[in-house]
Amino acid sequence: MIARLSPYPLKRLRSCIIGQRKQASPCPNLPQLHGKIAVVTGANDGIGKETARGLLERGAEVIMLCRNIDKAEQARRDFLADGLAARAICLIECDLADLDSVKAAAQAVKYHLHGRKIDILVENAGVLAREYDETEQGHEINFGTNVLGHFALRRELMVESVAQKARIIIVTGDIYIMAEGCSPGYQWRSRVGAMRAYNRSKLGNFWIARELQRRHRELNVFVVHPGIVASGLGGGGKFSAWVKQVLFISPQQGAQTSLMCASQEDLSHGSYYHNVHGECELDNADPATNDEAAARLWARCMEITANMGRPVAIRLAS
Repeated sequence: MIARLSPYPLKRLRSCIIGQRKQASPCPNLPQLHGKIAVVTGANDGIGKETARGLLERGAEVIMLCRNIDKAEQARRDFLADGLAARAICLIECDLADLDSVKAAAQAVKYHLHGRKIDILVENAGVLAREYDETEQGHEINFGTNVLGHFALRRELMVESVAQKARIIIVTGDIYIMAEGCSPGYQWRSRVGAMRAYNRSKLGNFWIARELQRRHRELNVFVVHPGIVASGLGGGGKFSAWVKQVLFISPQQGAQTSLMCASQEDLSHGSYYHNVHGECELDNADPATNDEAAARLWARCMEITANMGRPVAIRLAS
């Protein structure tokens, strides 16, 4: 059954939190993914780490793209301690806030593949900056990392390295419903502005996903709301920690919707999958359905990434 989501922010956000611990379903262990190659961004911690773990447990080979390679090494040690195969894990350094690093990482992925194709791409990594910052190329940090960095990575990988019917999982968040636009030049100063910038980037993720599916109908694109997850995203103090403990779900629970979209058959590509509601239909008033704005954002991202800089040195372990 397809759930129809309200376009009203308060109703949406309430439905995200209330009951999510009881209503969210775990991803089945079958089918297995032996012979499949997956790429996961932000795979060293939080939802990304648990997504990588779930893919490895199902037999996939996983390329972990991580900004902090030392944390990525620790994640790999954790996987090995759990009995997962070392030969199925590859670590590549990738800072999505630097287009030079993104290009170098994409080249490293292609080198590692040796002509093989990516079957599953999970665009998971994200930042929620508490203070205004910009990427190495001068774009607002939330947009530059969450939207543009992934766009640049995918653009590079789609040249010869993505399977024709690959599954592309783009992680957003229902918080996008609080935004109306997404652009590289958004300026902000306060904590409220920080949250708005993050919300805008999540709407941008949704727009890019819809436009990607429209332009590449051979791909299986899924937009995922993982749930309200108790991760390190955005930091926080004692009160924030208490709220997370009471209301939020664990990263392991938050990875389940991405794993479902990566592994389960008979899913509707181009759809929005929610950890509580499952496959969702959006109201025409929902900002995510603004396909004209999505096309403009796509064009802007194409323009920005048209001349990505020369690669920088990277660290690769296989």
